[in-house]
Amino acid sequence: MSRKKIYVAPSANRKEGYSNRYFVVLKRELSAYFDVLEEDNKPCLAQGLALLANSFKADVFLLSFVETVAFQKLAFFQYLLAMAAMAVMRLRGKEILFIFHNPRPHKGENWMSKSLTKAQLKRSRAVISHSNEAAELAREIVSGMGEDPSKVCYTCHPVMVTDTLTALSEKRDDTVLIWGNILPYKGVLEFASSQVVRDAGLNVRIVGKCKDPVLSAKIEEAVAQPSATRFTFENRSAGFDELAGIISRSRWVVFPYLPGSVSSSGVLIDTIAMGGNPLGPAVGAFLDLEKEGVCSVYKSVEEMVALLMEDRSISEEKRRLFIDSSSWPVFAAMVRDLALA
Repeated sequence: MSRKKIYVAPSANRKEGYSNRYFVVLKRELSAYFDVLEEDNKPCLAQGLALLANSFKADVFLLSFVETVAFQKLAFFQYLLAMAAMAVMRLRGKEILFIFHNPRPHKGENWMSKSLTKAQLKRSRAVISHSNEAAELAREIVSGMGEDPSKVCYTCHPVMVTDTLTALSEKRDDTVLIWGNILPYKGVLEFASSQVVRDAGLNVRIVGKCKDPVLSAKIEEAVAQPSATRFTFENRSAGFDELAGIISRSRWVVFPYLPGSVSSSGVLIDTIAMGGNPLGPAVGAFLDLEKEGVCSVYKSVEEMVALLMEDRSISEEKRRLFIDSSSWPVFAAMVRDLALA
């Protein structure tokens, strides 16, 4: 029996490939069960065009972030291409799976992004979410369209098990670490500017590349101002081996994310895998993983700072159990089962 062909959207970006390794790893793991189109991750000219071209080729479509074409170049043209692609998939009678990553795109919403999100929710056989919060929202939307809400399922963002899978360190310094690409929704500027944070006397280290020169300059200005808290801002991309050492030694890894667009976080998952002690807002995946005992959460800046002053850590036993049950092979097998059911 010949294997089915699967197309994983989005395609690699024309300028920088994939901004994170999620889709690279996803394709690699799915290759155990499918013939993966664009397995070489060759960059495409435009996401809408790539989606339409592949709509004639695959048997299974695993869609993510299709709605973000609404904020790319030639947005309306790409929107039309994406809608045409989903019409082709439906006319061909092929399976569509949708990974509903965030309640709304990080760049906001417009009528095109809303239309594309609803189209994916309606036409998909199954909807996968990496947080219970996003899954519940998807069920509400799906029910309102007369679809069966049971097609929406929650599964945690998969964990990459590599050599950087670090045991929890018994010796931690007093560092409060923020790491990963620095984008507006991650709240780094707001964190560094908060008077509550600045008066706390913390030792804060920020390691992450900020490609926005205006945002970068504002963060640099904030951390340079005299305060009881000591700030270090390293505007660079660090390798995972280096990060594993920094993360495992830090007292906390804090996620001062702004509310609204964040549901799951690959940086959170990597932090747990690399022996970190994460603290994030009581929303989305942070709240899910707090219930599993592998993350702490806060509901206000004051509560966040109070926790950052404490010296406590997550359970190694619970962390190992979480990693074993949330690996990439487990996730790929789940996608196979949903697609081939």
